[in-house]
Amino acid sequence: MDLWATFWGGLLIVVIIIFAVVAIKVTIGGFFDVKEMFKGINEQHDEDESSKDES
Repeated sequence: MDLWATFWGGLLIVVIIIFAVVAIKVTIGGFFDVKEMFKGINEQHDEDESSKDES
């Protein structure tokens, strides 16, 4: 009986570690994606402003 408790306890720890690594990777990647998105929006806004000034 102790063998199964050890097995499932170890598996639970492995799964939690994998989840934590994936969650951190997605969070960091998402941060940079959002940063890039806002940069693109700002550039597009600047282009729109300069095209209005030319008119």
